[in-house]
Amino acid sequence: KTQLINHFLVNKSWYIVDLPGYGFARASDAARTDWSSFTKGYFLNRDTLVAVLLLIDASVPPQRIDLDCANWLGRNNIPMTFVFTKCDKLKASKGKRPDENIRDFQELIRENYKQHPAWIMTSSVTGLGRDELLLHLSQLRNYWDQ
Repeated sequence: KTQLINHFLVNKSWYIVDLPGYGFARASDAARTDWSSFTKGYFLNRDTLVAVLLLIDASVPPQRIDLDCANWLGRNNIPMTFVFTKCDKLKASKGKRPDENIRDFQELIRENYKQHPAWIMTSSVTGLGRDELLLHLSQLRNYWDQ
């Protein structure tokens, strides 16, 4: 529900930046358009950008808006990691399991990537992927130092 740019200073040396997205933030269409323009400009013109972490709800089938964002990032060669959320939710009666939704998503974006982006399965309920995500962030930080 991010509507502002939020900077999180880590170890007094680098930032995680949470940008307004296209998800469930309650805002007018005009505000969403402004966010989209700003975010795209930020991604294209930020010399210090190491990677984008794109959060995707794995409990539902691939959504057009997520696919569009992932494909735009791929076409623009912006380094990214897919962070699949809600991987603990098994909605078998309502559709596919999270691992099936993730596989479907990866198949749908394959054409826009020379090499498939890194991806991490997470759950805020069970803690799944927490250590993997922290390690990944550490590796991104180390990459920046080189």
